[in-house]
Amino acid sequence: AFDGDGAFFSRHLAEASGNFPEMMFALAVLDLPFTAAKHESGFKGAQFTLTAGSPMAVVHQQIASVAPAAEKASILVSQNFFRRGDRYRHVNNEKLDKFVSEEFLTHVVYGCHVVLTNPTSARQKLDVLLQVPRGAIPVLNGKFTRSVHVVLDSYRTTTLEYYFYFPAAGKYAHYPVSVARNEKHLASAPAVTLNVVEKLTRIDRASWDYISQHGTGEQVIDFLKANNINRIKLPRIAFRMRDKAYFRQATDLLAGRHVYDHTLWSYGIYHNVLPAAREYLQHANSFVAQCGSYIDTKLLTVDPVVRKTYQHMEYSPLVNARSHRLGKRRRIVNARLFGQYHRLMNVLACRGKLDDHDLMAVTYYMLLQERVEEAMGFFKRVDPAKLPTRLQHDYFSAYVDFYTTADQKVARAMADKYKDYPVDRWRKAFANVSAQLDELAGKAAKIVDKEDRAQQQAKLAASEPSFELKVESKKVTVDYQNLTEGTVNYYLMDIELLFSRNPFVKQYAGQFAYIRPNATAVVKLPANKRSITFDLPKRFGSANVMVEIVAGGVKKSQAYYANSLAVQVIENYGQLRITHADSGQPLATVYAKVYARMRDGRVKFYKDGYTDLRGRFDYTSLNTNELDFVGRFSILILSDTDGATVREAAAPKR
Repeated sequence: AFDGDGAFFSRHLAEASGNFPEMMFALAVLDLPFTAAKHESGFKGAQFTLTAGSPMAVVHQQIASVAPAAEKASILVSQNFFRRGDRYRHVNNEKLDKFVSEEFLTHVVYGCHVVLTNPTSARQKLDVLLQVPRGAIPVLNGKFTRSVHVVLDSYRTTTLEYYFYFPAAGKYAHYPVSVARNEKHLASAPAVTLNVVEKLTRIDRASWDYISQHGTGEQVIDFLKANNINRIKLPRIAFRMRDKAYFRQATDLLAGRHVYDHTLWSYGIYHNVLPAAREYLQHANSFVAQCGSYIDTKLLTVDPVVRKTYQHMEYSPLVNARSHRLGKRRRIVNARLFGQYHRLMNVLACRGKLDDHDLMAVTYYMLLQERVEEAMGFFKRVDPAKLPTRLQHDYFSAYVDFYTTADQKVARAMADKYKDYPVDRWRKAFANVSAQLDELAGKAAKIVDKEDRAQQQAKLAASEPSFELKVESKKVTVDYQNLTEGTVNYYLMDIELLFSRNPFVKQYAGQFAYIRPNATAVVKLPANKRSITFDLPKRFGSANVMVEIVAGGVKKSQAYYANSLAVQVIENYGQLRITHADSGQPLATVYAKVYARMRDGRVKFYKDGYTDLRGRFDYTSLNTNELDFVGRFSILILSDTDGATVREAAAPKR
């Protein structure tokens, strides 16, 4: 090991020879000079003497005979030569090796196929020596001589290959593959002498290489008929395509076998044969890419659906966050739908006239954007007789019928027409139409597709007990579903006390949770109705009262203020104007108490006062900067003769 003293050298330099970067890296760490001093060398008989003028690396190679192993050879080895690119032959549709043994052509790449077999039960660790023939040059990252270490398990076979070519003709000896173990020779293939020629004397006249170049036209046609075309290099007969009659004969044969070759079909343009030229251009992708998204001519048709550059997509469920246009331009919020819609527009922009398929596509994407009027305009232009199937048109007819008529007769007819349709997806789509029609008719909601979340939510919502409460003009109105009765509680309110405790009226209801109501009544909710209205009890008709209804485990309440006040809140200027609800006369000396919810969430008293003769009151002005920190106001308006009410207002914009 290197101890750090002196220059660094290593006797293992030759082992770093796997590739050029590895060799350069190994040389870089050795302390060899960039410029060598003069070395002296000389021979004295068989003795060689070398005197180094500076540090240097010396490689010594010698050829020594190896004694054969004492035991019987336990390795089977064979080697064969093949021509690269013409390695196999087919007999009765079976692939067989096509080895070369007699003649080798110059300037043609050949390969040597070495097979090693371990026929014993013992694992073998072997060193295999491979050499290219004398007079040959290695190719494909090969070397003139290569040693390979092989570990061969019991009863296993492995193969090795290397490639070479001959630059000149002649007879060249080949040192065969040699196998050694522990520096003892085990086995080798027979040595051979290779005959390299400029031109083969024996030609396989039945091969495609010969027939395609030297055979007659009929021989070529017969070969195409009798052999697997997928194993034939068709461009080799391209020169024969200059004959128009032969071009038609060959391409008709290939087309009948469902085979296309780009080189052969290109002669369709040369001969002005429209079907062949059209087929060629259909496959000329680089040319088609320059022709736009769509084109339809006698010579070329570019259909983006057929070429898979565009495909129709279904978006379900698609929920639009905004129903109306915001600003001057429409915007599609869903990024994927936005991209798909613009891809469709790019295709249609290349069409001279929209056909019925295009109108159906536009109708669909307009409906997705909830542009219903435009969608119906395109849908009316569709001629269903020109569509290959009426199914989608009938579904659109049912869909738009919900927007155009009150009785939905068309939708009902379409739903009945496809109620037994064999395709699940479409049968469920029309069944969903039928279910919505039944629900419109007052029947219970039902689920058509159990995996459809929207239908599940609609079913659960339809079966959930719920109600809404409204109290005005001394009457109570309850809109309800799935309820049979409810309990009505009445709480008299000291509005000024409640306001002082909690100025923001939406929170009043919780303050009565633990108080006995002043009156209670049970109201029946008929199953055949969805809404009932009843009068407030007379004792509460002229009082401030909180009306609470409890039904189906749900509790809702609403405050009712008995007053004859007409209150106008002018938020931008912080002004109140109070008049009599019946006469419209301004009300003076009406008391107003103002609380503010600050921006940090605190609620505090802000100011109070009385209206002037005009019925006006400024609820924001103070001699401090408190207004800068206010988020919202709550205002109690109290009149001794005309009742009381509470209003909320946002802080004026600053």
